[in-house]
Amino acid sequence: MGGAGFPTHVKLSPKNADEIDTIIINGSECEPYLTSDYRRLMDEPEKVIEGLRIALSLFPGAKGIIAVEDNKPKAIDLLREKLAGDTNITVNKMKTKYPEGAERQLIYANTGRYINSKMLPADAGCIVHNVDTAYAIYEAVREGKPLTRRLVTVSGDAITNPCNFNVPTGTSYAELIETAGGFKGTPEKIIAGGPMMGKAIYSLDLPVTKSSSAILCLSRDEAAEYEPSPCIRCGRCVSVCPGRVMPNQLARLASANDMEGFVKNNGMECCECGCCSYICPAKRPLTQVIAGTRKLVLANKKK
Repeated sequence: MGGAGFPTHVKLSPKNADEIDTIIINGSECEPYLTSDYRRLMDEPEKVIEGLRIALSLFPGAKGIIAVEDNKPKAIDLLREKLAGDTNITVNKMKTKYPEGAERQLIYANTGRYINSKMLPADAGCIVHNVDTAYAIYEAVREGKPLTRRLVTVSGDAITNPCNFNVPTGTSYAELIETAGGFKGTPEKIIAGGPMMGKAIYSLDLPVTKSSSAILCLSRDEAAEYEPSPCIRCGRCVSVCPGRVMPNQLARLASANDMEGFVKNNGMECCECGCCSYICPAKRPLTQVIAGTRKLVLANKKK
């Protein structure tokens, strides 16, 4: 139930099952505005913990980690209280920084192990689950419930009453916004997901799916207020890239349709976090250009 929607049964059936020694529950929720995972941890921590225990039962030698950023002290204290005396699961307090919740960064922060775009977490002996995934595992195994509902954050300065909703999948975005009090005014931008990795949408006639984390409604489209200008080679995009690549170079290669050069310069290591576009003083859409080329490279591989 994370952003990528990767199937849980596949994660829990790795080829190297005997090498799995860590299962991480991603409770970092590092994107601005999003609070649905935090709400789940505060309201139903027992079910999230039990879902993790069920997953751990498949790997006898594995330990569990619930990773939460330190801007959620109440959730950390509550989880540690619930897990007092449990030697198999620990609650790790992580630094509040973006994109700490990205899979590669999460694994490195909690285990010191590094994975790249050619590897899966299982190659590093890890399995990573979203908070709501652990909750869904509990409901499926202990209560026999199929996945029919989702916690969704409805937020942004254009929303009258920002809040979280527990809704059936298939509920329309328009209905959620109406239930949150509607718009204060006409929003300039509506995003499905968070402000960094979410996708802009142009219609509210869309359904909530299992991976719908949020609907973000903004009164101003700040990203569109500036026209992109030529790269000034300041290097800021390089300094903030968690994948340790050169976004300015990758964007140049992508714009020239140089697929070979793009791959050779580690373009596939980009996690599309949006940090480079955010920091760029020339307001260049680096992430979007790089992401489009990554999709083309993957499509060509499939062919």
